[in-house]
Amino acid sequence: MSTDRQLSVKEMKRILKPDGQIYLSLGAPPPFGNVNGEEWEQTLQGFRVEQRGGSFEKWALVTLK
Repeated sequence: MSTDRQLSVKEMKRILKPDGQIYLSLGAPPPFGNVNGEEWEQTLQGFRVEQRGGSFEKWALVTLK
């Protein structure tokens, strides 16, 4: 996972309120978009996935675990 993405996800987890939600989407050009399935799943670790796109759609609505 890119360092920028790791830092961004870490900050989201830090500031998200216990009952808050985040919409994650990697539809942007690199380095933020175009990731493989393994890296996408790594990005979602530490979140509870409420909704998500299909295998080619890298988006998810998440909350804290």
